[in-house]
Amino acid sequence: MSSSGLRVAIVLFEGVEEIDYAGPMEVFGASGATVYTVGQTKSTVESIWGLKVTPDYDFADLPEVDVLLVPGGGIQNALKNAALLASIKARSAKVKVVMSVCSGAFILGKVGLLDGIAATTTVSMRPQLAKLFPATKVRDKRFVDAGKVVTTAGLTAGIDGALYVVERQSGRKRAESAAEYMEYDLKPAPK
Repeated sequence: MSSSGLRVAIVLFEGVEEIDYAGPMEVFGASGATVYTVGQTKSTVESIWGLKVTPDYDFADLPEVDVLLVPGGGIQNALKNAALLASIKARSAKVKVVMSVCSGAFILGKVGLLDGIAATTTVSMRPQLAKLFPATKVRDKRFVDAGKVVTTAGLTAGIDGALYVVERQSGRKRAESAAEYMEYDLKPAPK
């Protein structure tokens, strides 16, 4: 497919969940977006199930992007990494869309991006998200569009959220084409 002009950066960190980044990466790639990976450094990170990946960029040399995707997974160390959190917060101010998948919502909450907006996370962690970030309106949905911030539930919900972001930013035809290529059922927009 021809380029959509959409530029996406996917944040990688130790313990990141494979499907949380690989599913949306497939969607954005299949839609014609340019997809980059970014880490706090360019050092190889190990995903939660052992897949080792090396970020294309660190935050200092990451090109301008439209979408910053923050996956979930084993987020405990990421939540304690002040430099990573500061980089995510700073870059979030410069993009059109910040999207989290699964427990990545906790990272967005930690940097203040969920204050006063509706959001979701994986089903089992919704009560914890509401408790830790009481200014967030936690919803029982697969994905939530709160304007600049789009959050998704766990794992495969990230695919639905990415398809939604493609549709919102690049049009329904691009989203349909990506879903067809992936042999994936395109979900309707959230109500």
